[in-house]
Amino acid sequence: MTVVVQQGVARVSLDRPPLNVLDIDMLGRLNDALRQCDQPSVRVVLLASRQPRAFSAGVDIADHAPDRLDAMLTAVRENARLLLNLEPVTLAAVHGSTLGGGAEIALLCDLVVAAEDTVFGFPEVTLAAFPPVAAACLPELGPHHRAMRWLLGETIDAGAAYDAGLLTRVVPRSRLVETADELAGTLAAFSSVAVRALTAATRRRRAVAILQHLDDAIDVYRATIGRSQDAQEGIRAFLEKRAPVWSHH
Repeated sequence: MTVVVQQGVARVSLDRPPLNVLDIDMLGRLNDALRQCDQPSVRVVLLASRQPRAFSAGVDIADHAPDRLDAMLTAVRENARLLLNLEPVTLAAVHGSTLGGGAEIALLCDLVVAAEDTVFGFPEVTLAAFPPVAAACLPELGPHHRAMRWLLGETIDAGAAYDAGLLTRVVPRSRLVETADELAGTLAAFSSVAVRALTAATRRRRAVAILQHLDDAIDVYRATIGRSQDAQEGIRAFLEKRAPVWSHH
């Protein structure tokens, strides 16, 4: 994880080969990086990936295990709190596999530029789980039935994500870095006072509402999924590359 600050733009680069899978350690380092960005000299935070195949394939399956679950959910919740409460504008540049926790990071940002090859998805239900941040965010973005389609595992290409309002812009893959840098530069040229006032005015109430929904979702997750036989079977089946056998409850 690297953070480079230049001319008001803090570039946070995800770089865990091959797919930027977010284990507890990487989530912690991402959260530390975001805390570094909350300073007066930063007007824009740009999140991007150095890995060619993915922005992020999501949270590490192994960290959904019962003995790691609380630490993982705590890190995810803190990531949401930080992204929703940072004073700078947040911008994600995404490409390739943008799944689960990786897609949730994009949902939490103010603006998202995506390459045409971006595929969004929330595959957690196939592992007997669900994405708590997406469960908190997606219903506010449109019809309930559309949110449920996505939460139940339907993948979303860049065009459909743009039409649904999830993306600010879709560009050819070859222009992603250039486009994101140009947009970040434009935003960083605005008055810092105005930008911070705008993020406070728009995010404050949204942050409270989303975090309340997220806390409710995490409570449900811990109470019903966290230590269930199905959740453990989903993890085992994924790691063993076989079809899961669910309980009959």
